[in-house]
Amino acid sequence: MIIPMSVEDHHFRREDRASLWLRLARHVEAHPDDLVIALENLDRWQALGRVHPGPIHEWRKRILAARNSPEGMRALIDFMAEPNHDSEPIKSCSPFVGLPIAPVA
Repeated sequence: MIIPMSVEDHHFRREDRASLWLRLARHVEAHPDDLVIALENLDRWQALGRVHPGPIHEWRKRILAARNSPEGMRALIDFMAEPNHDSEPIKSCSPFVGLPIAPVA
């Protein structure tokens, strides 16, 4: 049995991933101190013994580089803003949960 989707279904309101990553990139560029939130998330996940720590290590490397140099920050912002969410598996493990980004209008 096929159940028709209504316009009230949350799938109709979900922001596409490319737009979300672009908003996250713009937020990090404007508020680089908020990267501490991402690092705290990574620390917590690592302490919990995440089964696949690869994304944690990769994000930590990118974020620390961003905090240490303008070139690192530019590389992080560019990576986040690229519509590469399907080709970059680490984006499925986003440490940016909890960033105070503005909701989609």
